[in-house]
Amino acid sequence: MIFIKNFMTHSPFIASVTKFFVFGGKCSTRINAGMLCALSLSACGPSANSTVDTTPLTGRDIYLTRCTACHQMDGGGIPRNCPPFHSSPRLAGPSEELIRLMLLGKRGPLERDGKIYNGIMPSWRADLSDEQIAEVLNYLLTTWSSQSQKISAEEVAKVRAETANAKLLPSEK
Repeated sequence: MIFIKNFMTHSPFIASVTKFFVFGGKCSTRINAGMLCALSLSACGPSANSTVDTTPLTGRDIYLTRCTACHQMDGGGIPRNCPPFHSSPRLAGPSEELIRLMLLGKRGPLERDGKIYNGIMPSWRADLSDEQIAEVLNYLLTTWSSQSQKISAEEVAKVRAETANAKLLPSEK
């Protein structure tokens, strides 16, 4: 356990440090700041005179925080687990398919360029808004595709409504 001072309230709290292994045996250190406050629970929140950044996240921000664990910073994916974005037929396909993938997720096996990928793409239906899904998909399209199309939050809302009762994490087969 580590004793840390909360930068927003200057109140002490306790954080634990955990070592864990990521694909390929690479070791990372994660700080789990569960904010078990030593003084009081109210000390965990921002102080009255603090400012909180309410700027909407960009597609790149969402990608970096939600997607890089599997797809990597460079979009290269993880061998046998997660396919790369480079030359991805999914990015060249219809936008409804990309939106459906983000909303429902998918589980392998998936074949691409003669290689089998057996990972799980989580459903982001409950975690990301229509605007956020549109933002991250537009980031993918502008970064790893030659597509000039833009996906709107309205398109995401339409597919979200159409798939409201669909099964999460469908397989390719």
